[in-house]
Amino acid sequence: MTNAARDLIRMTGVCRSCISEPIFDVLYLPEIQGTRCWGSPFSWLVTYALDFETRPFNPFSRTRIPLPSLSTIAEEEDCSPGELFEYSLRKLILCTSPEESDCIVLANTSDGWFFAKPSDEAWTLIGLSDHNDLDDAIYFEGNFYGRLHTGEIVFWEATHPKVVRFAPPPPDLRYFYPGIIINYLFDLGGKLCIACRHVDTYYVTVGFVIFKLDMDTKSWEKIYSLGDRSLFLGNCSTSAIAAAHYPGCKPNCIYFSDDSPLLGPTTPLDVGIYDCQNLKLEKQREIVIFVSE
Repeated sequence: MTNAARDLIRMTGVCRSCISEPIFDVLYLPEIQGTRCWGSPFSWLVTYALDFETRPFNPFSRTRIPLPSLSTIAEEEDCSPGELFEYSLRKLILCTSPEESDCIVLANTSDGWFFAKPSDEAWTLIGLSDHNDLDDAIYFEGNFYGRLHTGEIVFWEATHPKVVRFAPPPPDLRYFYPGIIINYLFDLGGKLCIACRHVDTYYVTVGFVIFKLDMDTKSWEKIYSLGDRSLFLGNCSTSAIAAAHYPGCKPNCIYFSDDSPLLGPTTPLDVGIYDCQNLKLEKQREIVIFVSE
């Protein structure tokens, strides 16, 4: 594999000490060489290639499912394939399993958020007055929910992508934690929650705060435990999993990876584990990255 091709393959880095009993399985995946990849909680990847082709890909069965071409987004953003590949496309989020009939993928680009199903002919733009006003989104209980830069929560239906304001923002953390707050929406046992990641001026994680939304009263409650769940977040889908189902995974912990959409070979990685019980942050220094040779 050429150096250029090696640089283009970005698979999830796995911390050697992120789990108490390291378990690794090296997979050689020539099918996704030269693509950008995003993980998901469904044992599938979402890949994007320079030819605008986007596909959910199962690394075990090698099954690929086609999605509408991203060329329509590139035309709307007036950018070349290379520009969309390297800069404009921030992340692809697999909302539901590709094995289900309602499989949906969200695309976060520099010019807005789009979504599509395998049966669609084109990507649908989410109808915001300001395309750049949404900083995270999730498919939850049959609808989309998003967080605006103002902190408000909005929702829209897959069949009618008009955004409706749903809930006020959580308490403003900036008054208590100077620096930058990155927000991640996630499903915690059927409850819509938000993890607020506090990073310093060097963009290094220093802590987390979690809130749970009451869907009836539209009020937020600060929570201090994930229970038996482990939360994974970063530049992929945010997901809370049952730790007992994954040997070595620590419950009530947040596993975080770097949130930057593009990482160079010398870019410092912001990777670690946050223990929600004792508020301890453990940074990881040794990373294993699996790539195709």
